[in-house]
Amino acid sequence: MTSDRPGAHGVRPVLKVLGGLALVVVLALAAVVVWAVVTVTGRSGGGLADELAERVAIGIADDVEGSYAEPLDAERLAQQAVADPRLPSDPAVDYDVVALAWEGDSGEDGAIVDVAIHVDVASWSDGAMFGERRDASSATQCWRLVVRAHEHDDVADHEQIDCPPGALAAGATARPSPTPLPSLGPDAEQVVLGVLDALPDGATADDAETALAAAFDEFVDVRAEREGAELVATVGVLRSRDCVVGVRPDGEAAWRFSDFDRILLEPGELGCAPGLYLRPVVTH
Repeated sequence: MTSDRPGAHGVRPVLKVLGGLALVVVLALAAVVVWAVVTVTGRSGGGLADELAERVAIGIADDVEGSYAEPLDAERLAQQAVADPRLPSDPAVDYDVVALAWEGDSGEDGAIVDVAIHVDVASWSDGAMFGERRDASSATQCWRLVVRAHEHDDVADHEQIDCPPGALAAGATARPSPTPLPSLGPDAEQVVLGVLDALPDGATADDAETALAAAFDEFVDVRAEREGAELVATVGVLRSRDCVVGVRPDGEAAWRFSDFDRILLEPGELGCAPGLYLRPVVTH
């Protein structure tokens, strides 16, 4: 039987509308919960491990590229690459960086250096139901760097390559051990000042250069200049950026000048020369 109560025909449509709205609200709430779980709670550890490994590789490429006075051998560059790489700071992440292979030098063809980078990301959560969290994961990537001494982009060419089997173990046993660069001895300052003190007042630059050259090995660069009552001499090794500047005023003891920016010893700059004292350059 059809109800003849007043308003009965109007109630049903209203209830249908209300029911539809309730369904929409429930679906919207469910979507919000899903979004919160997926986006608010954090990220996949796997994606983070890969991202961190790539960041380490880019940092190494930046650190090993540079303007060198002479090309460096690949073994030395491989040692530099893994000795102290820049690692993104995160107490819950462990890194392992090893050199796999190296070849050539950083001359025109470039030195080739292969490295393996392993990243372990620990799981983490702040404990809240919809708080931040991170899944545990790991990633191992291998990269090839091509380093050229005289490029000016400041970043070595780099590309990701397939890792050889057992890359980390192989890198741990094949550690680069290049021959140390030539450098001044620990007593270089004492020798320079002693030689200058032994010269007579009014000694010329040639006198100083001759005496100092006799006191050091052939690979050491010796220079001297006289300006007024001061004789200034330098001894240095460009490849290792070693430099001692000695100042000998007439009638006084020689002393070492060291108040200069060491960036001036880099290739293309002033270098280890008497001008460090006689013609100081402000670099900052």
